[in-house]
Amino acid sequence: MTAIYQSCCSMLNRRVRIKMKSGKIHIGKVVKVTGTHVYLQKTRRKKGKAQTHSFFGFFTIPLVLFDLLAITLL
Repeated sequence: MTAIYQSCCSMLNRRVRIKMKSGKIHIGKVVKVTGTHVYLQKTRRKKGKAQTHSFFGFFTIPLVLFDLLAITLL
């Protein structure tokens, strides 16, 4: 197992900030981790409170593990 996979597994069900190699930053809750992807439930801040849904309802995005540069707890 890779170090980034183990880091993602240890942060399951926690709010994180993920920085991609491209420089893009994603903020959300880790809801699932596989050998190749981490699934992030996106959040956004509004008036000091974190919201875990969009206008259209809850959504999750898959991120490829080898494209991750860093993952930190919020």
